Amino acid sequence: MTRSIKIRLALAGAVAVTIGAVATLVGGVSFGLFSGTGSSSAQSFTAGTVTVGAGTPTSVTCTITNMVPGDSSAGAPIGSKADTTCTYNVKYTGSANAWLAVDVTVSNGSTPLYDDTATGLQLYLKAGSTTFLTSTAPTAGTTYVQQGGSSASLPGGTTTSNLLISTTAATTNTAVSFTLDYAVPIASGNTYQGGSAMVTLTFHAVQSGNNPLPSACAAGQQCNAGSGFAWS
Repeated sequence: MTRSIKIRLALAGAVAVTIGAVATLVGGVSFGLFSGTGSSSAQSFTAGTVTVGAGTPTSVTCTITNMVPGDSSAGAPIGSKADTTCTYNVKYTGSANAWLAVDVTVSNGSTPLYDDTATGLQLYLKAGSTTFLTSTAPTAGTTYVQQGGSSASLPGGTTTSNLLISTTAATTNTAVSFTLDYAVPIASGNTYQGGSAMVTLTFHAVQSGNNPLPSACAAGQQCNAGSGFAWS
């Protein structure tokens, strides 16, 4: 196997991710729940620096260069664990108590690096003890948990929505620290040479008052609208 895969975990500048005041983000609407959305910078595995933050600190930098098969970040369960974990600090600043969720979008460059398999890029997303994305590579690729508890492969090229951050409603200035780890399995071959992928995390909030969570919703798992619950 060649060791010529060149991947850089990159970011393009410092970005503040703050879930804003849900009570003020919706204007001129008579009906519907108060809600808000904020998106991280696209986190690119091709070149640069990644920073996503809110409150204090306002940015965190993670830079990775020249990844080859077997390379991984410090918190990944496989690989060298020699690269830096990316950390995202998110603060909820709304005045009304709210449910928080994160959406995950994975897209590829001209040569795919992420392909839903156990040999492509693997992703591990956590907030404290809550897991949103994980992988059992080399057995299987990156997965998330659907509402109700069934595991599913994280798709590329589309958005996986409404991964619930907590079953406890956030209050003003609630802060959540996310870590994103990654790995290129040692079994990766020349198919991925020169490959790149992009991960975008979008955080959103909706009022919790008069908007109870469905009983099937759990922290770290998908929690979709229905049964009297809505995200907007």
